Amino acid sequence: MLSHHRVFGLIFVVNLLTLSASAQSRSEARDYLTRGDERYLKRDFDGAIANYSRAIQISLWRRGGQPESLQDRRTGTALNTRPDNSDQIIFIDPIVAAAYANRASARFNAGDYQGALADSDLAILINPGLLTTYHNRALMRWENHDLDGALADLDHVISKDSRNAMALTSRGNIRVDKGDFSGALVDFDAAIKLDPRAEFYCDRGKTLRKKGDLERALADFERAIQIDPHLAWGYYSRGLLWSDKDKLDAAVADYTQAIKLNPSLAAAYANRGLARLRLGQDETAEKDFAESLKLDPTLKTQLDLIIQSERARRSGQSSK
Repeated sequence: MLSHHRVFGLIFVVNLLTLSASAQSRSEARDYLTRGDERYLKRDFDGAIANYSRAIQISLWRRGGQPESLQDRRTGTALNTRPDNSDQIIFIDPIVAAAYANRASARFNAGDYQGALADSDLAILINPGLLTTYHNRALMRWENHDLDGALADLDHVISKDSRNAMALTSRGNIRVDKGDFSGALVDFDAAIKLDPRAEFYCDRGKTLRKKGDLERALADFERAIQIDPHLAWGYYSRGLLWSDKDKLDAAVADYTQAIKLNPSLAAAYANRGLARLRLGQDETAEKDFAESLKLDPTLKTQLDLIIQSERARRSGQSSK
């Protein structure tokens, strides 16, 4: 069957109430930052990027002239650095840091992963105290398959805030991808103790399932669904477990509920199709496969191999 890790949303960085305007240009920069945040929340990422870029430009040039700088080639703006050109930032501006941090999130959502990472680096360079940006950069690195870099960022966040349940569960999921199931379970246990939310139970259940502990995994999936009956990932994950147990009707029911809650969940269509194929429901299975590939064409190679394997199994059984 196909598996799929839960996609994490980036954490919005700035509380605008902490920003104060001390001059007209600073007020203008803050206004652009506010407009960028509004566009970001409306998922107008290109518009948000334009507003964040303008906020950065105004903030960095408001003193007049060009300071010794770490150049941002995308906007032509510059950051103040130490006189010895060590590139260690001594000018911390919350508006600039916030604009870089949130522009990173907007660029990531717009598909500009390298630009997002570059902006995250600059936000952290300007204000190393932005733990949320370290967390977001970890998720960006994870998406880019830089697991060690992602772990380093999350280790930093957790070293500064050991009660950060989101960072713990993010690190747990990355440890799963590295095959460190024991370390992942330690992180999930800690996250659930701090914040027993449905998603964290689901993530721990996924890990227990991979370790073959199906009964404990089932208990976690059912707890997740009990906490949040609208959590598509809870039903999807329990569907995978029912497929493991060859309880295909139950699997189809859970995949169907996951699709109802999240119609864009391509892996749920694919796995429902596989369960239906194993039940002999070839026509409805083909419809599920077509829908899954419409949503995510990258599944094709993996799905073709699994379908071929299942059909070969059926052919072998019929020849006995």
